[in-house]
Amino acid sequence: MKVFNLNNFGYVEDKIPKKLFNSLLQEIRYAESRNPDMISDLTVTNTDIVKHKVLVDNKNELLNYLSKPFDVFNSNYPGLANIGALTRDLPFAFGEPWINYQRKGEYVPNHKHDGIYSYTIWMKIPTKCKFEFTYTNVLGNIMFKQIYLTKKDEGKIIFFPAKLPHIAYPFNDSNDVRVSISGNIRLNSDG
Repeated sequence: MKVFNLNNFGYVEDKIPKKLFNSLLQEIRYAESRNPDMISDLTVTNTDIVKHKVLVDNKNELLNYLSKPFDVFNSNYPGLANIGALTRDLPFAFGEPWINYQRKGEYVPNHKHDGIYSYTIWMKIPTKCKFEFTYTNVLGNIMFKQIYLTKKDEGKIIFFPAKLPHIAYPFNDSNDVRVSISGNIRLNSDG
């Protein structure tokens, strides 16, 4: 008798280097009042979701680091970018990273991203909170992967398929701001 598992994609988790964490934290302190807004479908249609700002000063340092989880993801889950609709392979393009400022009662509804890959880095976690992936299994049942976060998870990054739906639940037991940084990686068709 043989048993076969059906392959699926997962996610990669790591801690960003301390130097990068400190640089990003420095920008977070002034970015909410200085950096440009990041506009998305979520920010246009919802008034009680988190505020998004473009990451400016530490963008290149972050994008340089991202090659590490990118390589680990692709070595463990090859083929995600093979969408079967292109006449040739295209290089990847790292999109503009953005900062998420989440206050008491605010949330990010269940959504997916544009692109092939996405990432989230938790920078400030004032109270226990929950991030969750939703997906269907081979029977069509909705499944959940919950990630509970506390202050000790500050600096944690997850790297995942951009089309994997996810939600950032609200919290109500702190007046401090929860801050994360997110971004997408797409196929570059320019050129």
